[in-house]
Amino acid sequence: MQRLLGRAKWDAERVRDDGCDYVVDIVEAFMTAARTGDTRRMIQLLAPDSVRDTDAALLPRGARTVVIGAVDIASETAHFRHRIQAACRLTVNDKPVYLIAPGGHPLATIEISTANQKVTRITLRLARTDDHFAAALP
Repeated sequence: MQRLLGRAKWDAERVRDDGCDYVVDIVEAFMTAARTGDTRRMIQLLAPDSVRDTDAALLPRGARTVVIGAVDIASETAHFRHRIQAACRLTVNDKPVYLIAPGGHPLATIEISTANQKVTRITLRLARTDDHFAAALP
Protein backbone atom coordinates (compact mmCIF):
# COMPACT_ATOMS: atom_id res chain seq x y z
CA MET A 1 0.00 0.00 0.00
CA GLN A 2 2.80 2.46 0.90
CA ARG A 3 4.42 1.77 -2.47
CA LEU A 4 1.16 2.67 -4.27
CA LEU A 5 0.75 5.86 -2.25
CA GLY A 6 4.34 6.82 -2.98
CA ARG A 7 3.81 6.14 -6.66
CA ALA A 8 0.61 8.23 -6.71
CA LYS A 9 2.46 11.17 -5.15
CA TRP A 10 5.29 10.85 -7.69
CA ASP A 11 2.82 10.74 -10.60
CA ALA A 12 0.98 13.81 -9.33
CA GLU A 13 4.23 15.76 -9.00
CA ARG A 14 5.30 14.73 -12.50
CA VAL A 15 2.01 15.93 -14.02
CA ARG A 16 2.08 19.32 -12.32
CA ASP A 17 3.98 21.93 -14.35
CA ASP A 18 4.61 24.67 -11.78
CA GLY A 19 8.25 25.54 -11.50
CA CYS A 20 9.26 24.10 -14.88
CA ASP A 21 11.03 26.25 -17.46
CA TYR A 22 8.51 25.50 -20.21
CA VAL A 23 5.63 26.84 -18.10
CA VAL A 24 6.70 30.39 -18.92
CA ASP A 25 6.75 29.47 -22.62
CA ILE A 26 3.23 28.02 -22.44
CA VAL A 27 1.85 31.00 -20.54
CA GLU A 28 3.61 33.50 -22.82
CA ALA A 29 2.29 31.70 -25.89
CA PHE A 30 -1.23 31.81 -24.47
CA MET A 31 -0.95 35.52 -23.64
CA THR A 32 0.37 36.25 -27.15
CA ALA A 33 -2.59 34.42 -28.67
CA ALA A 34 -4.97 36.23 -26.31
CA ARG A 35 -3.53 39.65 -27.19
CA THR A 36 -4.06 39.00 -30.90
CA GLY A 37 -7.38 37.18 -30.60
CA ASP A 38 -5.93 33.97 -32.10
CA THR A 39 -8.64 31.57 -30.88
CA ARG A 40 -7.15 28.53 -32.68
CA ARG A 41 -3.85 28.95 -30.88
CA MET A 42 -5.59 29.52 -27.54
CA ILE A 43 -7.59 26.30 -28.00
CA GLN A 44 -4.35 24.41 -28.73
CA LEU A 45 -2.79 25.73 -25.50
CA LEU A 46 -5.83 25.25 -23.24
CA ALA A 47 -6.71 21.93 -21.62
CA PRO A 48 -10.13 20.75 -22.88
CA ASP A 49 -11.62 21.10 -19.37
CA SER A 50 -9.82 24.33 -18.45
CA VAL A 51 -11.55 26.90 -16.23
CA ARG A 52 -11.65 30.68 -16.41
CA ASP A 53 -12.79 32.34 -13.17
CA THR A 54 -13.29 36.11 -13.05
CA ASP A 55 -14.47 38.67 -10.52
CA ALA A 56 -17.92 39.82 -11.64
CA ALA A 57 -16.86 43.48 -11.46
CA LEU A 58 -14.48 42.90 -14.39
CA LEU A 59 -17.21 41.60 -16.69
CA PRO A 60 -20.18 43.13 -18.49
CA ARG A 61 -23.46 42.75 -16.63
CA GLY A 62 -24.85 39.25 -16.99
CA ALA A 63 -21.59 37.65 -18.17
CA ARG A 64 -20.60 34.32 -16.65
CA THR A 65 -17.98 34.57 -13.92
CA VAL A 66 -16.91 30.95 -14.50
CA VAL A 67 -16.36 29.54 -17.99
CA ILE A 68 -15.36 25.91 -18.54
CA GLY A 69 -13.87 24.47 -21.72
CA ALA A 70 -11.15 25.51 -24.14
CA VAL A 71 -13.46 26.62 -26.96
CA ASP A 72 -15.67 28.81 -24.75
CA ILE A 73 -12.69 30.35 -22.94
CA ALA A 74 -10.85 31.11 -26.19
CA SER A 75 -13.84 32.70 -27.91
CA GLU A 76 -14.65 34.82 -24.85
CA THR A 77 -11.01 35.83 -24.35
CA ALA A 78 -10.85 37.12 -27.92
CA HIS A 79 -13.54 39.67 -27.02
CA PHE A 80 -11.34 41.08 -24.24
CA ARG A 81 -8.07 41.31 -26.17
CA HIS A 82 -7.99 45.11 -25.80
CA ARG A 83 -7.66 44.63 -22.02
CA ILE A 84 -5.10 41.84 -22.40
CA GLN A 85 -2.99 44.08 -24.62
CA ALA A 86 -2.52 46.30 -21.55
CA ALA A 87 -1.16 43.39 -19.46
CA CYS A 88 2.43 42.97 -18.35
CA ARG A 89 4.17 40.19 -16.44
CA LEU A 90 4.85 41.06 -12.80
CA THR A 91 5.02 39.51 -9.39
CA VAL A 92 2.03 40.48 -7.29
CA ASN A 93 1.97 39.37 -3.66
CA ASP A 94 4.91 37.04 -4.42
CA LYS A 95 3.02 35.27 -7.25
CA PRO A 96 3.92 35.46 -10.94
CA VAL A 97 0.93 37.01 -12.68
CA TYR A 98 0.00 39.40 -15.44
CA LEU A 99 -1.23 42.81 -14.41
CA ILE A 100 -3.78 44.61 -16.55
CA ALA A 101 -2.97 48.26 -16.05
CA PRO A 102 -4.44 50.52 -18.73
CA GLY A 103 -2.75 53.91 -18.60
CA GLY A 104 -0.53 52.61 -15.79
CA HIS A 105 -3.46 52.13 -13.40
CA PRO A 106 -3.71 48.60 -11.92
CA LEU A 107 -7.07 47.11 -12.84
CA ALA A 108 -6.76 43.33 -12.52
CA THR A 109 -4.40 40.40 -12.18
CA ILE A 110 -4.37 37.32 -14.40
CA GLU A 111 -3.03 34.17 -12.79
CA ILE A 112 -2.51 31.23 -15.16
CA SER A 113 -2.04 27.64 -13.97
CA THR A 114 -0.75 24.78 -16.09
CA ALA A 115 -0.52 20.99 -16.02
CA ASN A 116 0.65 18.53 -18.67
CA GLN A 117 1.95 21.48 -20.72
CA LYS A 118 -1.54 22.97 -21.07
CA VAL A 119 -3.25 25.97 -19.49
CA THR A 120 -5.72 24.55 -16.97
CA ARG A 121 -6.97 27.59 -15.07
CA ILE A 122 -7.13 31.33 -15.63
CA THR A 123 -8.08 33.47 -12.65
CA LEU A 124 -8.80 37.17 -13.06
CA ARG A 125 -9.11 39.30 -9.94
CA LEU A 126 -9.54 43.00 -9.34
CA ALA A 127 -6.30 44.66 -8.27
CA ARG A 128 -6.48 45.71 -4.62
CA THR A 129 -4.93 48.68 -2.90
CA ASP A 130 -2.98 46.35 -0.58
CA ASP A 131 -1.41 44.36 -3.46
CA HIS A 132 2.39 44.38 -3.50
CA PHE A 133 3.89 44.74 -6.98
CA ALA A 134 7.44 43.71 -7.94
CA ALA A 135 9.39 43.01 -11.12
CA ALA A 136 8.71 39.63 -12.70
CA LEU A 137 11.05 36.86 -11.71
CA PRO A 138 13.25 35.62 -14.58
